[in-house]
This record gives sequence, structure tokens and C-alpha cells, in this order.
Amino acid sequence: MRQKAKGAMGHTITLAALGTVTFMVLDGIWLGLLMNNFYREQLAPIARLADGGFAPNWPAALVVWGLLGTGISLLVIPRASTVPEAAAYGALFGLVVYGVYDFTNYSTLRQWPFVLTLADVAWGTAASAATSAVVKMIAR
Repeated sequence: MRQKAKGAMGHTITLAALGTVTFMVLDGIWLGLLMNNFYREQLAPIARLADGGFAPNWPAALVVWGLLGTGISLLVIPRASTVPEAAAYGALFGLVVYGVYDFTNYSTLRQWPFVLTLADVAWGTAASAATSAVVKMIAR
């Protein structure tokens, strides 16, 4: 029984790592290429910027992606028996996580735009759905 638990733990860690990397790639495309100007304009008063671009705190960003990947591997993947179910549960996971984050910021930060709240929650929902689908496809 103990050996089986170790194998399950290793599998969960592998899935969390896969979710982390998938989220990193998706966020890199979304934030770095597709929506860079939008986020820079919306967050200009409060963002970490250098030479006109984002200068994130990379260790903190890695923690965020790691937590998202871990959440998906522990809370979404075990619940889903199919890839579409994983995408649906992943979307719900993203809606909750990004909703809490963005609406907390909107309720407490004077310079947090409502349009950013809506766009980021939509992104988090979609990215979590896609990441969950990828992880489930590989976890089969």
C-alpha cells in the first residue's frame, strides 16, 4: 500500500509540473504577445515596468504558476473522467481562482480597472480549462 501511495504522489507531482509548464506557456503567449499592450495600459500606474515592458518578479510568478498547476492536478484532474470534463472543471477552477483574485483587487485597489477584471477572469477561466484538458490528455 505504501509503495502505491508513493507512486500516486509521484504521478501527482508530475501532473502538477505539467500543469505549471502549460500555464507558463499559455500565460507567456497571452501576456507577452497577444494582450501585452492591453495589460500594460491597464496596469501602468501600478505595474512593475522597465524599458516600456513588464518586469515581473519572476520567483513570485513561478510560485503562482506552480500553485495553479498544483491546484489543477489535485482538484480538477481526479474529479474528471474525460478530457471535456477536465476542461469544464478546469474552467470552474479558473473562474473561482481568478474571480477571487480580480474582484478582490477591484474591490480594494483604486486603480484596478473593471475592464481588466472582466478580461482577466475570462482569461483565467479559459487558460485553466485548456491547461486541465492538456493535463488530462497526458494523464490517461
